[in-house]
Amino acid sequence: MQQQYWGGAAVAVAIAVVSGFGEHRRKRRRDMDRVGFMPWTLLQMLAMLAALALASVAINVR
Repeated sequence: MQQQYWGGAAVAVAIAVVSGFGEHRRKRRRDMDRVGFMPWTLLQMLAMLAALALASVAINVR
């Protein structure tokens, strides 16, 4: 059971990293008029919150 929580936390961290990369690309785009629709910062924060919660549960599960 504990391994599933750790796996979920790892997936959430991976999503946060990909979201950070997406936000970096969005900020450095050449055509400033092409804004896009993905809320990368919100996704990154939610993924980090999920990773923190899952890691906390994984530590406390026996």
